[in-house]
This record gives sequence, structure tokens and C-alpha cells, in this order.
Amino acid sequence: MTAYLIRRGLQMIMVVILATIAIFALLNAVPGGPLSGLNMAVGAKNRLSPQEIARIEQTLGLNKPFYLSYLTWLLGEDWLDEVGNMIGNPGPAEKMFTTGTWADLQSPQCAAAGGTNQGTPEGKRPPCGRGVMRWDWGESWKLARGQTVTSVIGSRIKNTLILMSTVTLISLVIAIPIGIISAVRQYSKMDYAVTTFSFFGIAMPVFWFGLLMIILFTLKFREWGLPYFPSGDVFTTRVTPGSIQDVLGITPYTMADRIVHLFLPVTVLTLLYLAGWSRFMRSSMLEVLRQDYVRTARAKGLHERAVIAKHAARNALIPLITIVVFQIPGIFSGAILTETIFNYPGMGRLFIDALGRDDWPIVMAILFITAILVVVATLIGDILYTIVDPRIRFD
Repeated sequence: MTAYLIRRGLQMIMVVILATIAIFALLNAVPGGPLSGLNMAVGAKNRLSPQEIARIEQTLGLNKPFYLSYLTWLLGEDWLDEVGNMIGNPGPAEKMFTTGTWADLQSPQCAAAGGTNQGTPEGKRPPCGRGVMRWDWGESWKLARGQTVTSVIGSRIKNTLILMSTVTLISLVIAIPIGIISAVRQYSKMDYAVTTFSFFGIAMPVFWFGLLMIILFTLKFREWGLPYFPSGDVFTTRVTPGSIQDVLGITPYTMADRIVHLFLPVTVLTLLYLAGWSRFMRSSMLEVLRQDYVRTARAKGLHERAVIAKHAARNALIPLITIVVFQIPGIFSGAILTETIFNYPGMGRLFIDALGRDDWPIVMAILFITAILVVVATLIGDILYTIVDPRIRFD
């Protein structure tokens, strides 16, 4: 097992490196360059001059050759002058990769600090970028100009973790027993009801069902004089008469207020996950129940509950584990459509807003962290296989 983990660890590192190359290359290959949206946003009368664009590119480190721009994005720029002095800085006459010196390719603030972050006061942003491998994602270009990407993501990640963890937990707690019972009682009325519900949940578009929930529980409930739910956001700034917060006496910015705001998005996402996961559990359980070792367990006189719980259900979890572990990146990245519909300030909505406003540092940070979580999820899935099914061993 140890050798397998070491081998998988090396493979994961290679996959993450390839993912960073793909992310950086694709987002820097947009037509017109990464800064193409600047002039489009300010209008024709106030277009930035080429000199101003060049200054912004130098500040953001976009004036470097592609290979060096990628390396400084990944590893930082506080080593450029030291490496240049070590291996030799190319002069105007000797073109190794580019003309000038490596220190010339540092951002102005880094060059002014002498190419080092030493002496930076605690709590202040270092003048030289440290690279994403040292958890320095740079600053937001548009959404939160002047704020670090880390702080922007940190302000949203809690909301997404609460939403997606709640949805995942509720879906698993309900889907696994429903799938088992539906398989054990195949072709019963309950099985038909679960199958119908699953088809409904899988076929229901999330954005459409979310809008229906808002129309029913917010607009129609208010029209009918019933306690209505908030249509979005995380907390209520002011309790309005007739709302469910008013009826229940909920104070704004409390845990109860957050739970009320979670009701609609959690219901929409739970329906989606519950329908699919219960269907997978039913199919896997039906396959396991036909295996010889289940018949043998019954022939030995074991109680039916013991056969189902200890022999069948445990092995039937393997396909479901494969699906659920890939929910780990989703817990971080959020539900894009649901968060957008319900105006929920989470990672999914942040990703859409960053894409729409060409805030590439935030987009690249989210994609990079998601890529790491995907490879980690595959490893967690392999480990869980050995726990659920002792017959599986990685040597």
C-alpha cells in the first residue's frame, strides 16, 4: 500500500503540473490577450492608450515570454534576478531567450524592492509575487480591485462549503437507504415510486426548478398571505412583515436566518443529487444481490437483514463511492447555476462573475484548486475501496 501511495503521489504531481500548464495557456490565449476586456469595458471614448496597456502588462507580469510568465505565475518572481546573475544575463547582442536582463522582467514594484520580499512588514502584501505554489494568487483585476485573490476566495468559500456539505450529507443519508430498499423490493409500489421520482429529478433542469421554487415559495406565498421564504442571499438585512423570519421571530445574521436562506437552494440541489445517487445505489444493489456469495450467505441461514447490511450493501457502495468522491471538488467550486439563480454569494457565482468580467487571476485560482481536489478525490476513492471491500488491495 505504501508503494502504491508513493506512486500515486508522483502521478498526482505530474497531473497537477500539466493542469497548471493547460489553465495558464488557455486563459492567456484568449483573442486579444488577457487584457482585451479593458478597452471593451470603458468604451470607445476612453480607450486606454498602448502605453497604458504596456504599463499594466508590466505591472501584472504579462510582458514576459510565455515560458517565463508561466514560471513566475507558478513559482514567483523573487528569484529572477538571482537566477539571472547565476546563469548569466543575456545582453542585447546575445539572445538566449530574450534581450535585456532577467531582472528587467520583474514587475516594477518588485524591481523597486531590489527583487526580494525580505523586510516586508507583517500583514502587508510582498512587492514580489511568490507564485501560486506558495499560495500567492496575485490581486483581483476587476471584481475586488486591490484585494488579493486569497481574500476574495476566503470571503466566499465558507458559504459554498456550508451549502454543498449540507446538500451532500442530506442526499447521502436519504439516497443510500432508498436505493437499498428499492432494490430489495424490486417492482414493488415503492420501487416504482422511487424510479418515477428519480426520473423526475434527473430530467428536471436545475435553473428551471430553481425559478419555480422562487415563484412558489417567495412570490406566490407572499401573494397568498403565507409566510414566504427569501429568494436569495445568505442573511436578511431587514425582516419584512409576513416573511417566515417575521413569523418565526428570527433575528437577522443568526444561524436560524442562514438556515432559512438555505432552504430553497438546498432543496433544489438535494433533489438533483438524491435522484441520481439513489438510482445508482439501486442498480448496484440489484447486481450484488444476484452474486453467489449472497446466495451462500442466505443458504447458511443468516438473517435477511444481516445478508443485506453486511454482505450486499457494503459491496454495492463501491460504484456510489466513485461518484460521490468527485463531489469533493464540487464542495469547493460550488453549484454555479444554483448560486447564480438564488443570488447566493459562493464560489460558483464568483467563478461566473470572474469569467464575465475577465478577472483571470480569480478564474485561474479556482481552476487550479479544483484540479488539485480532483486528483485528491481519486486517491480518496481508491482508499475507500479498500475499506468497503477487503478483497481490494493495492500492492
